[in-house]
Amino acid sequence: MNKLRGSSWARRGGVIALASAAMLAIASTPSYAAVSLSTTGAAGRAVYAGDNIHRLYAKDPLTDGHCAQWQVRLPGGQWQWSGDRACSSSEEYVSATSSGNQIRICRTGVGNCSAAYQLRPGA
Repeated sequence: MNKLRGSSWARRGGVIALASAAMLAIASTPSYAAVSLSTTGAAGRAVYAGDNIHRLYAKDPLTDGHCAQWQVRLPGGQWQWSGDRACSSSEEYVSATSSGNQIRICRTGVGNCSAAYQLRPGA
């Protein structure tokens, strides 16, 4: 009878160890962060997609004929328009860019942009 109890405890210990290892693996999986930027009438979100790539989403809920569009600045470079314009209140994928670049969301034809944000891997 003691032998059965001993093996039962050994099995339980093995199950606990396996469950703990699985939970640790899940906890150590990187979560892909997102950053949100906005200015009057335009909003955008950059989501880290892995491999130093960030997907850019935008929306512009105002109906005054202007749109939201990202600007990207490579290290040492100038601000440049990036991707498609978003002219509705529905968030849509418009572009992608790399870690290390700076981004800001702007309203086309108006000239107002959000503060700049430096993209980093995983954030």
